Amino acid sequence: MGQGQFANQRALIEHAEAHDLAYAWEGSNAFAKRWRLAQQAQPGQYELVEVQTKRGMSKALLFPKAILRAEAEAERPFRQAMAIKRERLRAKKAEKQRST
Repeated sequence: MGQGQFANQRALIEHAEAHDLAYAWEGSNAFAKRWRLAQQAQPGQYELVEVQTKRGMSKALLFPKAILRAEAEAERPFRQAMAIKRERLRAKKAEKQRST
């Protein structure tokens, strides 16, 4: 994990967009989760950077958007199963309301 520095938030965002990266700000739940994962990841996947903000220096974690896409793909079967379950519950509730 290298240590980079950005002059402002806009510079961080532009860098992330240009290199297909996602980011999480220090203090957020996403940062905490990603930081734990970064400790176990291969070197170079996550990069801790400093960003100058109106409130002073803040830290952000940069990582490839491919990680988010892979996580979403892995969760797809679960999300589909939950959508089916919600639809069945809606239909059951609607049937119950019609019968009363």
